[in-house]
Amino acid sequence: MRPDSSACCSSRGIVRALAAGWGPLGWLLAACLLTGCAADESNTALVQAPQRAQVLLSAEAALPDAAAPWQQTGVPDWRPGERAVWYRVTFDVPPVWRESWAVYLPYLYGGGAIVLNGSTIEHIGSLSSGQWVRWERPHLVVFPDALLRAGGNVLLLRAEASPIGNSPRLAPLLIGERSALQRAFAARYFAVTALPQLTAIACAVAAVFMFFIYWRRRSEVLYGLFGLAVAMWGVRTMHFVIEALPAPWWPAWRTLYFASTGGFIVALMLFTMRMAGQVHRRVEAVVLAYWALGPLVYVFTRSQDWLSRVWIGGFVPVGMALGAFAVVAAWRRRSVANIALAVSVVIGVLCGVHDYLLAIGSETMRAWLPQWTAQRLFLLHHGANLLLLVMGAVLAGRFLGALREVELANRTLESRVAARERELATSYRQLADLQRAQAAAEERALLVRDLHDGLGSVLFTSLARAERGDMAGGDVAQMLRECIAEMRLVFEATPPDERDFAGVFGSFRFRWQQLLQAQGIRSEWAIELPPGSIEMAPHNALQVLRVLQEALTNALKHARATSIRVSIARAGDTWCLAVEDDGDGIAAAGDAPREGRGIGNMERRAQRIGGELSVDSGGRGTRVTLRIPTSVTHHAAAAG
Repeated sequence: MRPDSSACCSSRGIVRALAAGWGPLGWLLAACLLTGCAADESNTALVQAPQRAQVLLSAEAALPDAAAPWQQTGVPDWRPGERAVWYRVTFDVPPVWRESWAVYLPYLYGGGAIVLNGSTIEHIGSLSSGQWVRWERPHLVVFPDALLRAGGNVLLLRAEASPIGNSPRLAPLLIGERSALQRAFAARYFAVTALPQLTAIACAVAAVFMFFIYWRRRSEVLYGLFGLAVAMWGVRTMHFVIEALPAPWWPAWRTLYFASTGGFIVALMLFTMRMAGQVHRRVEAVVLAYWALGPLVYVFTRSQDWLSRVWIGGFVPVGMALGAFAVVAAWRRRSVANIALAVSVVIGVLCGVHDYLLAIGSETMRAWLPQWTAQRLFLLHHGANLLLLVMGAVLAGRFLGALREVELANRTLESRVAARERELATSYRQLADLQRAQAAAEERALLVRDLHDGLGSVLFTSLARAERGDMAGGDVAQMLRECIAEMRLVFEATPPDERDFAGVFGSFRFRWQQLLQAQGIRSEWAIELPPGSIEMAPHNALQVLRVLQEALTNALKHARATSIRVSIARAGDTWCLAVEDDGDGIAAAGDAPREGRGIGNMERRAQRIGGELSVDSGGRGTRVTLRIPTSVTHHAAAAG
């Protein structure tokens, strides 16, 4: 026999049956179901949406007998105050069916049992002394082919209350071929079970990341508030993932649910206000106190109904005020981020109000949207996810904007640093030029003073003697030779490379070697200078050369030496310059040891450059040693 068209339909009949029973949602579900059906009428997919059922108000778990007082009721059905009830639904099956049949239940919160033609085919865990359940998931129960018969069939459904105040309910069920019901089951399973699982995982990862940023950057309060909102929402979502718990754990689990629900709203409010640049300490303190009130009341009273209706209801005006605040803030400070945040907050608030009315069983909502209310599809999961995505996108935009500003600042800083480096290099060059010019001026002043004190004094004294007639021709010639020697010494001390002492000393050595050789005196020069150049200021070099010249002149004029040895060597941090002869010593010549032979002049010149002079002389031979610190010179090693 073929079933009645009101109970069994073809692919076109699915649309009529579902649309008649479920309104717009039925049209959507029908479209999903029809996508798997072929276009021809011969390929039929049978689905029934029962509109009527019978109910038995009995908490007994045993199967009802034939004389039980069944009552007529509609589908869906809700029995407030009952602990458990039985529902009976009849449906017809064609003589021949292509595949297994099944029943699809969008929800069965408290669990129960499903009985087909007098045989129990499924037990869905229910509230017991050892386990508390709250099934959010849909159920698709396949009928055994052996129990299914052509024609009329009887389906008994036992519905029990859940532990959080949900009375037994008969959902808008569908009966038909399994493949036709699979898509409706999969769609709802994804919405109410799989999506919360993904949300909980994503929230855990995002919360850890946000808290890490806030831990490293305490000034970024928005990241901390977003991490708190994500963490609270992830904890709340876990209540739709974990559907069965041992009874002793249930109070703590519900306390955590109320704390995370209020905490999410509070974190959202604080984030939105700070995003708009507003901080109201008193308002925040009041909202935080109200948030703590709910969990505390549950801990001491276990009053779930009061919390669900009154305490959570108190967040409705908070959410509406928050939505208005977000809209006003976006209007005053128009930007893509503020507008997107305001829109998502408004959507989230509307979804929260919808879920609150649906959870408390609002009669107004049931009267206006009976079929939609019967489906009990909570929207806050989707609205909150959208809101969190927008909040995350806003923070990501701020982060990327900060990176762009840092990059721009780095580029600007690099150009400014490069310009400053060029300015500093120019300044350093100018300063170096000034320092060199000042040093040259100081050296010239010293040389001029030295010439004035030395050569000028000799010339002035000699001029005075000549005017008095005290100088013979030989004296004049000797005086001129001394003046020429003094001028040569000054010229040697200021070569083109003003600070190369090795070059200065080379010229000095060449001149004195020829002079000593012309006088028949053998000379030995033991010079131990390192490779490279010995830098010494011209004035200092002049003082050294004058000390050496004075010592050589004394040896040549007074000591009657046959050989002279000149040595330069380094001993630690000191340069030792020595002139040693084999002639008559100072004591043998009868001169005062500290005044004769220009020793006083040599000591003064040594002191000018921080050096020390010593004269060692006895009956035979004299050694004049000049020790100067290496700090007077600077050694520049020769390149590779």
